[in-house]
Amino acid sequence: MSAQPEDAAPSDREYVITREYDAPRELVWLACTQSNHVAQWWGPRGFSAPACQWDAQPGNIIHVVMRGPNGMEYPMGGQFHEVNPPEKLVTTTGPLDARGHLMFEFRHTLTLQENNGKTTLTMRSRLMKVTDPDSARFINGFEAGMTQSLERLASVLDAMPFSIEQFLNAPVDRVWRAVTTPVEMSRWFFDMNHFKPEIGAEFDFTVKHEGHTYEHLCRVTALIPRQKIAYSWRYNGHKGDSLVTFELFAEGTGTRLKLTHEGLETFPKTPHFERRNFVRGWTWLIGASLPDFVEKADREIFVMREFNAPRELTWEAMTNPKHVVNWWGPRGFSTTIEVMDFRVGGEWRHVMQGPDGVKYPNHSVFLEIEKPERIVFRHDGHRESGSSVDFVSTWTFEELEADKTRVSIRLVFPSAAERDRIAKEFGAIEGARQTLERMGEYMALMD
Repeated sequence: MSAQPEDAAPSDREYVITREYDAPRELVWLACTQSNHVAQWWGPRGFSAPACQWDAQPGNIIHVVMRGPNGMEYPMGGQFHEVNPPEKLVTTTGPLDARGHLMFEFRHTLTLQENNGKTTLTMRSRLMKVTDPDSARFINGFEAGMTQSLERLASVLDAMPFSIEQFLNAPVDRVWRAVTTPVEMSRWFFDMNHFKPEIGAEFDFTVKHEGHTYEHLCRVTALIPRQKIAYSWRYNGHKGDSLVTFELFAEGTGTRLKLTHEGLETFPKTPHFERRNFVRGWTWLIGASLPDFVEKADREIFVMREFNAPRELTWEAMTNPKHVVNWWGPRGFSTTIEVMDFRVGGEWRHVMQGPDGVKYPNHSVFLEIEKPERIVFRHDGHRESGSSVDFVSTWTFEELEADKTRVSIRLVFPSAAERDRIAKEFGAIEGARQTLERMGEYMALMD
C-alpha cells in the first residue's frame, strides 16, 4: 500500500492510496458497494459503523455513523456520482457537524484492476471544499484513517462467501438433474456415487490434485426441488467447515444458476486451501464445465469404459499409430492409417473398412492435447459414395488407481437431429462401445 499526499492548497489536497488484495475483482467490488460489507471495514482500527446507508447507485445519498473505541460517534454524509461495476466508483463524502452540515468534502475515485486472480485497489481522494475552519485536525487524519480502513477491508474479504452466477441455455429441470443426479454430476463435477438429494443425506468423494488426495465429507442441509440445494463441505483430516449452495432461477427458456461457498476462511491457512484455489475451481466448474455439459447434452454421444491398465498405457495405445491401427473401429472393421500427426493442429487421415467391404474415409484435426489426460479433435468422415459425419470428439483418461484407468469418449454433433441420424444410420453408440472393448483387448497383449 502507498499513500501520497500531493503538494496543494488546503482546499485542493489529494491522496492516492493503493492496496493489492488476494481476491478476484468482483468480490472486492461487492465488499466496496454493499452496505453490510462496507459497515465491517469503514473507519480506522477499533471503529465500528452501527449505521451504514450505502446503496451504490448514481445520485443516492451516503450516510454512515462511525463509532470510536470510546463510544463517541462521528456521522458522515455524501453521495454516489459514478458507479461502473466492477471497475470504478466515484463518491463524495465528509463529516457532518451537529447541525448535519458537511464540515469538508472529499471526492473519491476508486478503481479496481485484476491480475492473475488478485485485485489492485486505487483510491484517489481530492479535498474539494472546507466549510468548517476548525476541521483541520480531521483532514490531517484522513490519510491514516483511510489507510487503516483499506487494511481492514482485507480481513473482510477473507471472510466473505465466494459466489458465482452463470446463465445456462437449458431449462431448470435439465439443470436440476445435472446438479443432483450422481451419474450426471460425474460428467461435469466429481464422482459422487453416494450422493442423494435428501436432507440429512451424507456423502463423500475424493479428489486428487497435484499429488495430493483430498477426501471431501458432506451432508445435505437444505433442499427445495428445482430451486435450491445446499450441503456442508469439509475435508477429512483438516480443520474447517463450509457450506455450498446451488440456487436455480428460471429466465425465459434458460436458467440462471448461483453458486455460493461460505466458510472458506475456516480452512487451514496453507497454500493448498487458499481462497484463490476455490475461486479458480468453481469458476471453471460453473463457468465452463457445467455449461458445456448441459447445453450440449441433447447433441452428444457419450460412452466410457474402465481398464485394468495404467493411464500411461491407455494414452500410448490411443496416440501411437502403430497401436491404433490394431484396434480402431467396431468389431469386424479394419483400419489403414495414412498419417497421424499427433500434435495440436496435426492431421489424422485414415480409412476404415467394414466387414461388408464398404470403406469409410476419415479426416481429423487435433485441437487440444493435454498429456496424459485429454485429447480433442474435429472429425470429418463419410461412407464411400454415401452420407457424411461431422463431430468434435473428446477423449479423457482418468487415473482411478495405479493400474486402473477410466477412458471416456464424447462426440458432440452440430445438432440434436444430426446426433440422432448418426446414431441410427451408423450405429455410432454401439460402435463406440465396441471400439473401447477392442482397445482393452489389444492393451492386454501390449508389453
